[in-house]
Amino acid sequence: MVHNNPKCSALPSNAASKEQLRKVFFDCDIDDNSILTKEEIKNAFDRFGSAFPGFRASRALKRVDKNKDGRVSLEELDDLIDYAYKRGYINIS
Repeated sequence: MVHNNPKCSALPSNAASKEQLRKVFFDCDIDDNSILTKEEIKNAFDRFGSAFPGFRASRALKRVDKNKDGRVSLEELDDLIDYAYKRGYINIS
C-alpha cells in the first residue's frame, strides 16, 4: 500500500456510510483543490482495500467523468461515491 499523503492514513475497520466514503476521497485530495486526480482516487481505493486500486481508479474515472477531463470534480463526486459504495467498498481499513 502506498500512503504518501499523511492526511490519507488508514481509518479503523468498520462499516462505512457514503459520508465516510466522501471523507476518505476528500482526505486523499492531496492538493486540497476539491478535484480528484486518478492518483488521488487510486490512493482512496488503496485505502478501501482494493486488490487493484489503479485498475479500480481507471474504471471509476471511465464511469463517472462526465466531461472527460480525466478528473472528478465536485459535480461528479456523488457518482464516484455511488460507484465505490455499489462495488462493496463499505469497510474502510
